[in-house]
Amino acid sequence: MLLSELLGIPGLGLTPLVPPGRDRRVTGVYTTDLPDPGRYLDGGELVLTSTTWYREPRDADVFVAALASAGAAALVAGSAAVGELPGALTDACERQGLPLLAVGDDVSYAALTETVLAALAGPVGRSPGAGLHRGLVASMASGAGAEGLVEVLARSTGVHCAVLSATGRPTAGAVPDVSPHHLRRSLRAAFAAGAFPSVQPLPGGGHLTFLPVQSPVAHRPPAGYLAAAGDHRDWAPGIADAAAEVCALLALDGVARQERRRIEERLLRESVDLLREGRTEPAAGRLRSLGLDLEAQPAVAYVTTTGRPYGSELAAVILDDVHEQIPGCSAPFAAADGHLMFVPASGSGGRDDDLSGLLAEAARRLGPFLAHGWAAIGVSGPSTGQDGLRRALEEARHAQRVARLGTGPVRVAGTEALSSHLMLLAAVPDEVRLMYRERLIGVLERYDAEHHSDLVGTLSAFLDASGSWQRCAQQLHVHVNTLRYRLQRVEQLTGHSLATLHDRVDFCLALGIR
Repeated sequence: MLLSELLGIPGLGLTPLVPPGRDRRVTGVYTTDLPDPGRYLDGGELVLTSTTWYREPRDADVFVAALASAGAAALVAGSAAVGELPGALTDACERQGLPLLAVGDDVSYAALTETVLAALAGPVGRSPGAGLHRGLVASMASGAGAEGLVEVLARSTGVHCAVLSATGRPTAGAVPDVSPHHLRRSLRAAFAAGAFPSVQPLPGGGHLTFLPVQSPVAHRPPAGYLAAAGDHRDWAPGIADAAAEVCALLALDGVARQERRRIEERLLRESVDLLREGRTEPAAGRLRSLGLDLEAQPAVAYVTTTGRPYGSELAAVILDDVHEQIPGCSAPFAAADGHLMFVPASGSGGRDDDLSGLLAEAARRLGPFLAHGWAAIGVSGPSTGQDGLRRALEEARHAQRVARLGTGPVRVAGTEALSSHLMLLAAVPDEVRLMYRERLIGVLERYDAEHHSDLVGTLSAFLDASGSWQRCAQQLHVHVNTLRYRLQRVEQLTGHSLATLHDRVDFCLALGIR
């Protein structure tokens, strides 16, 4: 397609600042904010940039010279990120004879890319060249990783991609004009749809296609996702196969990493067994051999998950996500009723609430998978010395049991929970806890269901107000006499008196059981 034909397409919102002296052929679209992107261009590209690379006039000379020498067809510049296009950019384009087109702030780069690619080839994008497969394999063999794969795909096809973790956290690449927030939100919609490839609309126009990266471990959700610009059903022939090959290479890399982990996980489980037996010296030796820095006072994260279709395996996914964010963690490994991981205290800010926040955030991103279950997250404090490892292990295990008593899909408990009465409840067998609650609160729940009242809620509010009649009545927006009537009914039905501390403690414990 000729540049003049492209400028004639309605709705693109392109304004020539440096008109083309001669018509040029456009072969693709490339989005970049690199200061010198010449090595990534093959020639004929319509280059999109937000000019965030600009600091001084010389930057414009370097950037434009790189495009001109690589044979770019034209430069499209937006000012949304910088407020105003620098005059030096116009001057540099005039000197190099490179057409410069301005794009309005209200135009989405993703929608612009889709429109241009659709105009270029009917179906979005250009067909991959014969060397794409070799380029992808060579990129992976060179150690360029996910970043290299999506770069090769974008240069060969014009389709830009972002690699996301299993929880939807961006880890490599990017889709022009699509924020990490919109990537995560669109992936959640794809989770809810339940089938891949999944095409999701973008708020500013355009679409995203999500392709899964197969997990190397059975019964776990995909190990990640490829978010590609556009609707895969409109791509030129061969592009969908190329994107699938990127996913396959990412999955292959995951298999290699998983194989390296197998021995580490076995040694970690042996270390935990030794710690529980009180044999801290050999346990510490094994952990050091795995590269765990005991001087960093590692904490322990213990996660249990339930729900369909992946159940307890989601715990490993949550820990894996944090493992990628904090250097020096051990590999996640299976425990009796969940998964464990040693985390350097320095890597989590030295506070268990920092680590708890990262774990909770990862779990919330898996919300659609927890719709019929929950994630219980227990975090210990930093360990001190070899004996501290055993204590941290026990702290995390007990905190996780306290977290299970909570409500909602994501439940978190740290060391503060170990001084709560919930710690005692967590140590009691499930059937005993439920029997205790039923004997004390069950009659109130049945009364509420039959009479459409809220005696359980009123009792809970009264105890939360520390037995203050006035404050509780204000919080419930009722008269004090109404509150007294309701609590008298509670006492009549249960045979317990709210005037005594012992009975109030009994009620408080029963309400903490779910």
